[in-house]
Parts: sequence; structure tokens; C-alpha cells
Amino acid sequence: MKSALKTLTRIQKFQIDEQCKILSELQEKQDILQAQLEQLNRDFEQEKEFARNNAGVGDFGAYVKRYMQQRENLEMQVAVLEKKIEHERDVMADMFKEQKTYEIVDDQRTKRAAKEEEQKMQKVLDEIGTNSFLKNHKK
Repeated sequence: MKSALKTLTRIQKFQIDEQCKILSELQEKQDILQAQLEQLNRDFEQEKEFARNNAGVGDFGAYVKRYMQQRENLEMQVAVLEKKIEHERDVMADMFKEQKTYEIVDDQRTKRAAKEEEQKMQKVLDEIGTNSFLKNHKK
């Protein structure tokens, strides 16, 4: 039984490592999208300043419309990723709880086995002491 518990613990640790990789990848994607969104906003500010200084050059309204669509798209992607990240964190929390349960059970079994061994040893010592006492007092 102890071997099975050790195997479960090892498997759980592996699954947690895999979950960490998934979470890390999602967070990297989120960082990339955030950087793209920030760059888009900086570009918009530059374009806005250019349009203010050079009135009548180009169609700023069309640029604003395209900017709004791109920003909305990026924000939607970020929101979707945030939900995925939240879900993956919940999954990981559950995995850690399960691993902790395995560790507690293993610890309790180890303590129980040590206590049983101690009780057996005490019985043997008590029997030796009793036999020695009887042997010394029979004379």
C-alpha cells in the first residue's frame, strides 16, 4: 500500500509540473498580448499627435476606427486568456490539495507504523524483563 501511495504522490507531482508549464505558457501569451495592446496605444497616441499637427493629411477617422477594432480584439483575447489562467490556477490548487492529502496520509501511516513497532518492541522488552524477574526470584 505504501508503494502505491508513493506512486500516486510521484504522479501528482509530475502532473503539477505539467500544469505549471501550461500556466506559464498562458501567462507568456497574456504578456505578449498586453505588450501588443500597449504598443497599439502608443502608436495611436503618436498618430493622434501627428494628425493634430498635420490637419488635413490622411484620414484620421478611418485610423481611429481600425484602432478601436484592433484594441477591442486584443482586449477580448486578453480577457479570454485571463479566464483560462484563472481556470488553470483553480485546477492547480486542486492538484496541490490532492497532493497534500497524499502527504498527510503517508505521514500518518509512517507515524502509525513507527508507533506499532515501538509497541512491539516494548512488549518484547516487557517480556524479557518479566522473564528475568521470574528467573531471578525463583531461586
